[in-house]
Amino acid sequence: MKQISDTFYVAEQLTLNQIPELAQAGVKHVICNRPDHEGEGQTDSALLKEAAEKAGMTFHFLPTAPGQFEAALVQQFGSLVAELDGKTLAFCRTGTRSLSLWTLANPEHRTPEELLNLAENAGYNMSGLIDRVAR
Repeated sequence: MKQISDTFYVAEQLTLNQIPELAQAGVKHVICNRPDHEGEGQTDSALLKEAAEKAGMTFHFLPTAPGQFEAALVQQFGSLVAELDGKTLAFCRTGTRSLSLWTLANPEHRTPEELLNLAENAGYNMSGLIDRVAR
């Protein structure tokens, strides 16, 4: 789990064993941006949802194909994140899609420079998307 802002985090594909650890770490909301059956050995989103809800977290499924950041999906992601109160963790295969959606939606109304720095501090490069950031 990599911290992006005070309340937003990204991660690689989650496993069922990680769900209780995330709840203990204070995560309140989980957003899955990885389509089911995308990779071998991937945990099904329905199982993750069940485990997250059992641990007291909300679970949201917004599957996103790599590099496919249509305006409607970006807006949906941004609206969802803006509605959530508390620590939110979004995940996909590597965390890049989730961070790309957050960067494009810009739900915290950050400047492009801030967005780039937050991503870089977490080990990601969002420079290819920065011209499309919502303001």
